[in-house]
Amino acid sequence: MKKHNMIKILFAILLFAAGGLFAENIPLVTEAKSPKISTRFYDSLQKLSGAADSVKIWVLFTDKGIFSRSAYRAALNKINPAFSDKSYRRRVLRKSSDQPFDFYDIPVNRQYISILESLGFSAVRQSRWLNAVSGYILPENLDDLAELSFVAEIRPVASATRKPFPEVYKPQIPQDVDFEIEDYGLSIYQYAQVNILPLHAIGLSGNGVTIALFDTGFDLDHPAFDSITVIGERDYVDDDFSVTAPLSEEMDHGTKVLSILGGFAPGDLIGPAYGADYLLARTEIESTEIQLEEDNWVAAAEWADSAGADIISSSLGYIKWYDYSDLDGNTALITIAADLAVSRGIAVFISAGNEGNKTWHYVTPPADGDSVIAVGAVDNAGNIAAFSSYGPTYDGRIKPEIMAMGISVYCVLPGTDDFTYVNGTSASTPIAAGAGALMLEGNPSLTPVQMREALIETADNSDNPNNHYGYGIINAYGAAFYLRFDPISSILLAAGDSLDQLITVSGLVDSIPTLTAENIPPTAVFTDNGDRTADFRYRAVEEDIGAWVLRFIAASGGIADTMDVRMTIMSQNRIIAGPNPFTDSVTIFISQSAGQAAEISIFAVNGEKIWDRFADNYDGTSPIVWQGVNNKGEKVASGVYLVYIRTESAEETLKLFKK
Repeated sequence: MKKHNMIKILFAILLFAAGGLFAENIPLVTEAKSPKISTRFYDSLQKLSGAADSVKIWVLFTDKGIFSRSAYRAALNKINPAFSDKSYRRRVLRKSSDQPFDFYDIPVNRQYISILESLGFSAVRQSRWLNAVSGYILPENLDDLAELSFVAEIRPVASATRKPFPEVYKPQIPQDVDFEIEDYGLSIYQYAQVNILPLHAIGLSGNGVTIALFDTGFDLDHPAFDSITVIGERDYVDDDFSVTAPLSEEMDHGTKVLSILGGFAPGDLIGPAYGADYLLARTEIESTEIQLEEDNWVAAAEWADSAGADIISSSLGYIKWYDYSDLDGNTALITIAADLAVSRGIAVFISAGNEGNKTWHYVTPPADGDSVIAVGAVDNAGNIAAFSSYGPTYDGRIKPEIMAMGISVYCVLPGTDDFTYVNGTSASTPIAAGAGALMLEGNPSLTPVQMREALIETADNSDNPNNHYGYGIINAYGAAFYLRFDPISSILLAAGDSLDQLITVSGLVDSIPTLTAENIPPTAVFTDNGDRTADFRYRAVEEDIGAWVLRFIAASGGIADTMDVRMTIMSQNRIIAGPNPFTDSVTIFISQSAGQAAEISIFAVNGEKIWDRFADNYDGTSPIVWQGVNNKGEKVASGVYLVYIRTESAEETLKLFKK
């Protein structure tokens, strides 16, 4: 009997013995794919130059060798020492789950890797997030791995080729920049466009924020880095702890990107996050011949997580092996890893890519992630760069999310004390990530989801986003002071009804906004409570019968948000529904004096009751919405419908017309 067959039998016995433990419904085991090796991968193996060529693969496991709640708890208890205090604090502040650590933080089962290695597999990287290991194996041994019961799937490791920055265009000097701030030198254009300067003016510099930058090597000898704080280095190309590459040209890209993000050379360049702490990871090689592989990126992300990173900024997309159908946010392993980083409380900024004017013009993984922030490029006049990759993703989501300057971006010239210009979404991404760092310094509890929302909602195209320009050029100052009214429903009152409505404001600003109201009835009282809430009190009178559009305003730091609320005052004991005729939905308003709804039934003209599920969206006070469906959720046909409404003190039948 072959050695690996004996291993499979032993492991099957182990699983059988643990089978009863699955009754606790612990989500610790995933089903294996069928087939475990895709037809596409098999077909690609036929193109290898020789039978002796090893292939680099991901092996994803079904589990981590944990099959009970007690074993799960024991594994979690061993995790904490592997993470920095800052990582723990970040998770407590910003992680989407209440628990700081979970299944994704438990290491890969070492026994499984040993079994793979006994079958000729040479391991390279382990990923606790993906529950996977990458490495090399001869194609003829792939089926042996696939037969192992704990192997869920086998994939090739996706790769890319580091391309040079796009050709540098001659900079266009804008006419409306305030040159009184001379310390920025020629870098003022790229930072003024996204409104970073006012945040620096109030003292924000990224202090206390940890940024992980994944790129080529980094040359820190330029004077712009004299005051930079680097708290950790990892080289995933040469597997050591120094990000200084052997050749100067292998540090060109990373050095330029770092200077755009955190350089500090008053009179020439001041990066947005010059006061941040940095984790530098060399995951790429500055060469057009050497492929760069996603397992380095995943390993760097997991290291940055454990070291306490608040933000990840990365400029490479991995497209070899993936095709457009894989850009759904849930297929590319590097995308899954990037979204998992966000779930750990890390904001992830990814360049959209420089493929916009090429055959592959879409964003590249991991920019297709639904939680990451993909950054496109514009010139200093706001025109989209021809090379800037765009969406949509395969499942129809808008990409990129935001834009920043990516043409003629001022940066250091590595190997000298001088400066130069670069183009590319590699240059726009660190600008956006720097803005995120300033937001986080001002509001340390800010979650990645909140940061993404604030950047999107305050960008200059947020009202009309598209798949080339996204939501537009970011407004760093506006995002840092982002305000949003928590929505309230339309108000319907009858004369004599009283209203006591709490108005609340959410947002990212630490200071307390001022709340005011306009176009309210003369007898209404609006009180700012000084805690991001206000009370709106009103007793309806006959003189106010009619439609009102109330406007509530929140302002802080020069940033304001408004909310318009429709209020209808009618005579007593009224029940109304509209619009009538309607196309899609009808709103049923019940006055306060009529009391709460006890029954709402909708009938066809032949007397058949078709809908009475009003309680599904009724809390006793809000209007009731009928979506034009029957009780099965099916859309009803055009025609006449009768609405019977019974409340605590009123009863009425209305006739509605559906177009």
